[in-house]
Amino acid sequence: MLPEIEFVKLNIQNFPTKWQTVIFRNYGYVSLDKIAKVLGCSEKTVLYEAERLGLYNTVYNRVWEEKGYITIIRNNWYLLPYAQLLQLLGITEERLEYILENDDFLSVKLGGFKPNCEEVRYEPLTEQQEKETNIIADTVSRYRKTPLQNAFEFFSENSGKSENFLSKNKRIVHGYLSPCGDAFAINSEMYLPDTLLKEYQSQGVNGIWLHGVLSALSFYPFDETLCLGYLKRRAEIKRLIMRLAKYGIKLYLYFNEPRALPETKFGKYANLIGRRENGYASFCFAREEVKNYLYEAVKDLLLDIQNLGGIITITMSENLTHCNYRPETNCPVCKNIPPEKSAAEVNNVIARAIRDSGSHAELIANLWGWSPFMGWTEEQTLAGIEFLDKDVSVMCVSEYDLNIEKGGIKSRIIDYSIGNPGPSEITKKILKKARREGHKIYAKIQTNNSWECSAVPYLPVFDLVYEHIKNLTSIGVEDYMLTWTLGGYPSPMLGMVSSYSNNPETFNLNAWYKELFGQDSDCVHNAVRLFCKGFSEYPFSIDSLYYSPKTLGVANLWDLESQENLSTMVCFAFDDYENWIKPYPIDIYLSQYEKLLVLWEQGLGELEKLKETPLIKDLRIYAQVAYSHFKSDYLQTKFSCLKNDLTKNSKEIEKSLLEEKKNAESLLELLYKSSKVGFEASNHYYYTERNLLEKIINLDTLVKMMLTSHSAIFELMKDLE
Repeated sequence: MLPEIEFVKLNIQNFPTKWQTVIFRNYGYVSLDKIAKVLGCSEKTVLYEAERLGLYNTVYNRVWEEKGYITIIRNNWYLLPYAQLLQLLGITEERLEYILENDDFLSVKLGGFKPNCEEVRYEPLTEQQEKETNIIADTVSRYRKTPLQNAFEFFSENSGKSENFLSKNKRIVHGYLSPCGDAFAINSEMYLPDTLLKEYQSQGVNGIWLHGVLSALSFYPFDETLCLGYLKRRAEIKRLIMRLAKYGIKLYLYFNEPRALPETKFGKYANLIGRRENGYASFCFAREEVKNYLYEAVKDLLLDIQNLGGIITITMSENLTHCNYRPETNCPVCKNIPPEKSAAEVNNVIARAIRDSGSHAELIANLWGWSPFMGWTEEQTLAGIEFLDKDVSVMCVSEYDLNIEKGGIKSRIIDYSIGNPGPSEITKKILKKARREGHKIYAKIQTNNSWECSAVPYLPVFDLVYEHIKNLTSIGVEDYMLTWTLGGYPSPMLGMVSSYSNNPETFNLNAWYKELFGQDSDCVHNAVRLFCKGFSEYPFSIDSLYYSPKTLGVANLWDLESQENLSTMVCFAFDDYENWIKPYPIDIYLSQYEKLLVLWEQGLGELEKLKETPLIKDLRIYAQVAYSHFKSDYLQTKFSCLKNDLTKNSKEIEKSLLEEKKNAESLLELLYKSSKVGFEASNHYYYTERNLLEKIINLDTLVKMMLTSHSAIFELMKDLE
């Protein structure tokens, strides 16, 4: 089901007409004929109007429609109605529904609803609109450059290193470019090219995990349309396994099963309905027919596919699966079954299927959600481990429930963090219990980046990750899932984890810096220490992590009027700052960011002393991009608060507008320098060149609005030049 349409107030209008917004955001990213069809005009008209907006010499790059469709959807979600959005994407309603549901909760990230949008059609500009368009075109022409690198071009033929790094234990990552939807329906070379695999090998990675949906990989009796093409997907998995083997890498499938269906699709299987929720229903896992389905589907898959590295499960998550996937089930059969028994039983059925297939695949149970976050007690979590089959390996998020304090405000880590190294006390207890019960143990950590800032391949905070793995080694952890969907870039940080874990007694951090950066090692390490010290001041909370402006950063559009919309998970940030600063008071939230930014600036100053080698160039760019995102979070939070009284706070508002414009200009320059800026696998590009140009236009508009009633802007302009 597509998200329902809701009527919300849409204030922001940066162009004289909406059809110009459609052209500006999509020209070059979507084919000319599709844009023309959406707007009801000729291709020649689209070309002419695009050039009138300053978009000269724009070459259409079809790869955006193949690999950047999430970016296109996000850029048009508040702009086009469903019918025109489907025209623009060139897909069916069913395909859009699949993307929204299966591309890592994209529907949730977009807000869980579709804003009501009026149909957008081309009309000739009025004389006044032409004048306004000319001003915009001048701005675009002033800032726009030809990118030095093309989007989605990340790894050249010569980028892989020649040496092989063999890790003694498991080092599993999500592919940097890997899709989070139907990964095996396409050629894996598109997202796991040999050049990338070679780099993974050089950094000690020996496992790649990818999302798998069982109904797309095995026969699915409950709705046979969902398993169409499953043999072709299996064939692609086999090819990928063979390619990975050349680099000493194993494939792991990430399962969240058995998946629910819309209630209307159960048909003759209605007697198997368990938990009901928002029009969907789970298959009751207390029923032998459901357990048999899961067993047979996994067994058949592994009988067909040889040499699979393993299956990673998640049994308490956002997806409706078994009836106790969240507390207080409404399934009459399962309401008296403890959730720890249900979650363990899902793993045990899969473990039995793996064993009976004769496969050597490992089953790793990710215990994310076996926690207070899902209503579990510590006793339930520990009891759940006792219910697990002894062949099941146990994995915990290392820093979950870690006590932290920022600016005098005490809180706990939910999910994961780089700025706050684990493990937590509960993780220690769980892993100790699991090992005592005979299970192999894993730690799930974030190595390169996290939702604290995911717009760069890696954050230059090597020392924090070193501290984390050193802590885990001290409690006996040897095997790691190093990333969620984000963090899979083959950075030196991955190599550091492998180097340390292979030889913890002899590893020397200073020597590692020296080997990597040579004569620049001391200066780089000084910069990294400052970044780490600053990053530890980040006002961490689950609300800030997911809803603050930091994810899209500069690409979030600002508005002087009050916005009705609530910010969404790792996506849009509006002006509801009270929601993302929790549990921090506004002054503490801002002061923590001020500490972070000052220290980060000092670290950037250290890097400026160095001559530019390829490694130093990347380090500098990523550090600058991270700074931009942190700065934008700080500025938008401050702006959202100040605009509650436009008259009283006019000077401060004007200053924030100008600072954010400088920030946008800086990020645009960085975007032109590296194709990796702003990319993350499950969100594609957070922003394009066009988004940042639109933000500059947006800020210019707001400055003019303020200027009509306040002349102090001229003094501020002089001060900031």
